[in-house]
Amino acid sequence: MNQVNREGAFLEKILIKLGIDPTTNYMYLLALICLVMILDYLSGTISAYVNKKIVVKSRTGINGILKKIASLILLLFFIPLSYVVPGQIGIGLLYVLYMGYLLMELQSIFENYQKLGIQTKDFEDFIDSLKKLVYKKSSDKQENEEKHKNK
Repeated sequence: MNQVNREGAFLEKILIKLGIDPTTNYMYLLALICLVMILDYLSGTISAYVNKKIVVKSRTGINGILKKIASLILLLFFIPLSYVVPGQIGIGLLYVLYMGYLLMELQSIFENYQKLGIQTKDFEDFIDSLKKLVYKKSSDKQENEEKHKNK
């Protein structure tokens, strides 16, 4: 089995263990990203109206909407592209992209809540611990691969 097929099989096994069907659940993630984008826009608009230090401009709001639409078009573009990459690696990369974008949108919502005076430290700590867990598992996987190569 070549390296690409082994990596693809490994990513597919991870997705299945997480309860993700590697062929269809990316649409669920995309729908979740759309929902979070709407929440981000609404929380940003509310925080701009409530916080007197922020000047509310319709042009800024329209630019925000256009940026989100452009982002969605780009995220949709990567769906067929992910099937071109062999061995399910493309699907795994698509999930990584979508999860990263989802976390970025959540961070923006937390920033908007902070502008409203809402404490978000507990949520941010939770997300940071998730990131550490993912990075730890990733580094453990790399160490295991290094050991197998050296044998």
